[in-house]
Amino acid sequence: MMRRAADWAWKALIVLACVAYQYLVHASVTGAQGGALRAVVVWLPLVAFAGWVVVWARNKAMWLAGLFVAGVFIYLSENQERRGPVAVTGISHATAYLFLLWCFGRTLAPGAEPMVTRIARRVHTVLSPDMERFTRQVTIAWCVFFAAQLMGSALLFEFASLEIWSAFVNLLNLPLLGIMFAGQWVYRNVRHPGFPRASTRQAIEAFTKDASLSNSSRLR
Repeated sequence: MMRRAADWAWKALIVLACVAYQYLVHASVTGAQGGALRAVVVWLPLVAFAGWVVVWARNKAMWLAGLFVAGVFIYLSENQERRGPVAVTGISHATAYLFLLWCFGRTLAPGAEPMVTRIARRVHTVLSPDMERFTRQVTIAWCVFFAAQLMGSALLFEFASLEIWSAFVNLLNLPLLGIMFAGQWVYRNVRHPGFPRASTRQAIEAFTKDASLSNSSRLR
């Protein structure tokens, strides 16, 4: 019981930290924050992503070169136009959703197994034909969501105010993800109540393991 409570406490702290960071980024974009805090907001995502590249990425040189270019662009934006938070927000949001769209979308190609199907198979081992169809539909739904995020960000950046665009990519990012997960959960329980279930932790572990094995197989 205590262990379960501790797990929930850690999850709550992680969510609160993410929400707080997104708010600080929004405040920096709109000019409400500055100084050292602004610098942390600007450079923290790039440093974190560099750490991921060093540990997990296959083509480290290519990724690091891209990070260097992004860092130069952000530095010039921050020092000449004072738009560092805008640059890092746009780059981070677009990169994350393009990467997810690529990861999920490529598994919908003929002969490939959809991403959510692969994750479900790693958790449950054996899937019924109905479960395979459902997980394919979920994979398509996530691809539509990722594409909608990218299109929404681009359209708001071009035609709306900076405040509205920042609210979409920062303040609404996590709530929209939460709505997507909730919608998936509701649809599954209403249409397929008999399907086996997996916890969020099991799904994340399966996705991470699948990504690690995919990278290892490419290196052989």
